[in-house]
Amino acid sequence: MKYSVHIRIFIFAILGCLVGSCCRVQRFEPREFFISNDTLCLDTYARPLSLISLKHAVKYNGTYKCLFDKTGAYRGMYDWGREPFMLEISDNAKAIRQLPSPDRFIIWSDFFVRSDTLFWKNQFEEASYWEEPTAEWVPVKLLPDIVYEDPDWQVAVRNGGEFGVFTWFIDRHSDNQYIYPILPERINRIDSTFYLTDKNSIMALQNPRQGLLCDSDLRYENTLGTEYRNSTLVRLNATMWSNGFQPSMLPDTLLQTDSIELITSFSIDTTLFTIANAKDRTFIATITKEDLKEEFVFSEKFEFVDVSESMDSRNQQESRALLKYRKGKTEMGLIDVDGYSVRQLHMYYNPDTLTFSGNDHFLMVMQLIKNGWDTLSSHTISDIENMTGSREVNSLILNGYIPDSIKDRSIRRRFIQQVDSSLVFERSYWISEDNETVLACFMDLYLNDVYKEMLPEMFDYVSDSIKDVMECEAYRIKQVPRNCLMKSWDTPTMVLEYYPYRSEDNIRIALWRKQ
Repeated sequence: MKYSVHIRIFIFAILGCLVGSCCRVQRFEPREFFISNDTLCLDTYARPLSLISLKHAVKYNGTYKCLFDKTGAYRGMYDWGREPFMLEISDNAKAIRQLPSPDRFIIWSDFFVRSDTLFWKNQFEEASYWEEPTAEWVPVKLLPDIVYEDPDWQVAVRNGGEFGVFTWFIDRHSDNQYIYPILPERINRIDSTFYLTDKNSIMALQNPRQGLLCDSDLRYENTLGTEYRNSTLVRLNATMWSNGFQPSMLPDTLLQTDSIELITSFSIDTTLFTIANAKDRTFIATITKEDLKEEFVFSEKFEFVDVSESMDSRNQQESRALLKYRKGKTEMGLIDVDGYSVRQLHMYYNPDTLTFSGNDHFLMVMQLIKNGWDTLSSHTISDIENMTGSREVNSLILNGYIPDSIKDRSIRRRFIQQVDSSLVFERSYWISEDNETVLACFMDLYLNDVYKEMLPEMFDYVSDSIKDVMECEAYRIKQVPRNCLMKSWDTPTMVLEYYPYRSEDNIRIALWRKQ
């Protein structure tokens, strides 16, 4: 009997050694990342005359949901407004369709997946979730900034700007909350240790309960809204602490020597990986003995976008990372890491530009509008604009020069003309919804190159041209904001105002029909 027991013990010992040996071999086997590449052209969405940039992206229901920001290709276009749009890109990049973008989309916002639901939230605490069956955004009254959760913990963050940055660890067993003055880009948990990554460090938090225990005022839910800024955050910002933190796992000298910036992190099994930028490369590395061990080097260095400004890269599975990058003005893309599989989805567009007209046609346009004012319609302005070689574009401008009584009952048509390498001439027409009569016209001459100055002769030329067309001197000259001497002309049916903004290198003319 004893002999049998000894035999079993011996066998188990041998098996244990074999299993342990296998584990050690797997642990130290060279890791190999596999990369695939896809390219997507976005020309359709950069028309007409637009510049686009990728602001947010998530992987949701097997597709990439991407939020883009569209602005005018010329300085004055969309000057008081921006146009967002949302694209759904299939996993194989073969199919693409445009979806409704969130209401009140603004640049400072979050776009993320939590609990299998796609959310959007702006800086004013307005939030919505994506309803897949109906393809629409549904408002949400309150959406906490939860960036990580597991059976034991929830982690919430808040960027208070000048008031500080804060992270709450919420104990799901006791409901206690512990706060730290940090805003990590990514949170990973391996066994019982949390790893918090920002661009300068990876910190190990072995026991979140060593943070500052929150009283009722400091609890995360009580910092929501706008009233907290003068009390809670000021109080928090005045108290700095470091309990529970191990100093950065990486020495400062290591990061400074090669100008290394840590972009994000992810984990596979029990191994922590970081995606980092050095002076000349982007790479994936593990952390070993206070050092970075490069496991994979990309073929190019990427300029990653807004990593620390949104929750796009948070709320992800431990083994995943999704990053946005840009390359110049017309190229952008995604780096999608899923375990050892790495995918690059590169996007580009060919800028839509205008040919040079060689002539601003200002005097001609003014004369045609003035002489035909009584019968000016949508049809006649098309004839005028065809003569100048202008291009009609989407109108997003929220014009404050034209009376609201006109804007509220009209539709807008907007044209842009590239005179030469620097001078641009824009015209916007407010057209009656009832009879297509032109109720107002707004003109803007400006230099597309913000670093150049408009010659004084241009201001004199425009002023003299208006005087000739109106056949009289301005009846009123007054000082308006931005150091501008506004000139006004008045006829029985028309009001014309001229704004030479010399400090901004642009000239504006507003005309509207008397009621």
